[in-house]
Amino acid sequence: MIRELHAITTFIVKHPLNSNHKIKALASFFRWQIGARLLNKKVIVPWVDESKFIVGLGEAALTGNLYAGFMEYEDMLFLLHALQPNETFVDVGANIGTYTILASKVVKARSISFEPLPETFERLKDQMRVNRIETMVDVRNMGVGDKKGALFFTNNNDSTNKVSLAGASKNTTKVDVVTIDDSLDADDQYFFKIDVEGFEYKVIEGAKSMLASKNSSAVIIELNGSGEEFGHGNEEIHKRLLELGFSPVTYEPLSRKLSKLNSFNKGGGNTIYVKDIELISARCKAAPKRVIHTAHGILI
Repeated sequence: MIRELHAITTFIVKHPLNSNHKIKALASFFRWQIGARLLNKKVIVPWVDESKFIVGLGEAALTGNLYAGFMEYEDMLFLLHALQPNETFVDVGANIGTYTILASKVVKARSISFEPLPETFERLKDQMRVNRIETMVDVRNMGVGDKKGALFFTNNNDSTNKVSLAGASKNTTKVDVVTIDDSLDADDQYFFKIDVEGFEYKVIEGAKSMLASKNSSAVIIELNGSGEEFGHGNEEIHKRLLELGFSPVTYEPLSRKLSKLNSFNKGGGNTIYVKDIELISARCKAAPKRVIHTAHGILI
């Protein structure tokens, strides 16, 4: 418990959006922890511009956004600055839809969001309803891989549920699986986020035609070593994305500077890949500023 508390408070005080509001941010954390226990129910929180999210105690995929504006600072702001309203955002491993909310409620882009687990899928739909973006988001209760079929997924690990290598076992759910290449219209413009707890290589193999297309502008993908469990390490996934025409970049949201990397993000977490660095840089520079309500009204 002490170790977990230390990790959370360190995340809060070191977060870039809390640099001038550390005491306020910590107060928000403790106020939430106490208030959520007293209320014992979910609440609706204003987030970015007119967007909001429903959150309850212990929902790790959301509470970081409550304490610090963005759980994934560089990646979420890259999405807000680089995604265009005329593109379709493809959220593979949507979980409860934080990236989808940013894409469709804030940027006003159409989204296709894949979430395999039925219970999480229902929570995803709740987030779409509270933001009134049901008509903009195509939510699909299915997994994504390199071939059509079915797979078993763990169902008791909150935001880190994944494909079960053991197949049918305790605490798993059988889910239909599709490929991206079979699911999308090749003529549309796409921007991807892939977060599937180690199954990323399989998703890419099932999306290689779409990803190789000039119509795919960017990919935000989790590369934290978890793919080794499925036989594909970070280096192999990185190499495959290079072969499909992408370049890894890092993004600094305050200056809106996009810089090319020599490899994937070795610090763990996500890596951003783009097709055309100059084009995406121009998009980021031109994007409107957004009000982050959960970061003390910061405009960024």
